[in-house]
Amino acid sequence: MSFTLDFLTAPTYWSWQLTNRCNLECIHCLEMSGPNAAYPDELSPKESMNLCKKIADFGIPYAALSGGEPLLYPGFWDLFSCFRNNGVEVKIESNGNLISESVADRIAKLEPRSVQISIDGATQKTYSTMRPRGVLEKALNAIRYLSERGIYVEVEFVPTKINFKELGDVIDKVVELGAKAVYTGKIMYLGNAVNHWSILSLNDEDYKYIEGIVKNKSTEYKDVKIVFYPVDLVEELRIRLEDPPSSILMMANGKVRLLNSIPYVVADVRKHSMEEIWERYKKGWRHPKVKEWVEEVTKNPKMVAKAFFLEDLF
Repeated sequence: MSFTLDFLTAPTYWSWQLTNRCNLECIHCLEMSGPNAAYPDELSPKESMNLCKKIADFGIPYAALSGGEPLLYPGFWDLFSCFRNNGVEVKIESNGNLISESVADRIAKLEPRSVQISIDGATQKTYSTMRPRGVLEKALNAIRYLSERGIYVEVEFVPTKINFKELGDVIDKVVELGAKAVYTGKIMYLGNAVNHWSILSLNDEDYKYIEGIVKNKSTEYKDVKIVFYPVDLVEELRIRLEDPPSSILMMANGKVRLLNSIPYVVADVRKHSMEEIWERYKKGWRHPKVKEWVEEVTKNPKMVAKAFFLEDLF
């Protein structure tokens, strides 16, 4: 087993789901987020500020703030400021619907490394089918507002049977608005996608179409990073088992997981020190239960839907 984690004294970044509450109800959402989906035990703003300082003191250089919709978290701005004041780079992962010009101003002042905006359609009809409650124009405006303020904007496009033919148009739109990167890949059989799989899932021919669009647009827009990630969920699990990510994945309630597709909690920021969290995370990847899970999912890929039901690994 290639275990490069052993050479690291701290994670390279901290992926933090600030809240499971969201202003949208996306039919493919891994986290099953929504307006009423906040966990009852999410970290308070005070707890988040304490954790921010611990992350900075532990030498972690980078934090990704997601949700749900991170802008809905009551302590978002203080936490964002805390990270930047302590020299930690920040990425924000948002649906963009709440980013007005004034919000873009506030974000720009704190100089994030990047902001990722999800755009899953080139028309309002397609976009709102994928993202109920969502307004495409607001998300596109967010890209423009952020780009105009010198922020590096990345766009995430989740391809499904509903929207994959619109990928080329999406790329054209977002590049025109200033996006510097567009990422897409295979949809995962997790969360809300499980209940809508019959209208979402793509076949090999569909993915070849997507790869062709990505190749053509990469040639057309040489200064924009346009990437299709070809690895499916099972392949991803097998790769990660051999070469685990050097990042911490933390849910809104402080529970630490290995991956969204693995149903085990390895640590809890309310109970464990940073040193303990990092050691338990590394130890978790070696645990026989994790290897067994990957083997079972390899035999029956749809079993990964059960990753939503969490249990403590230790």
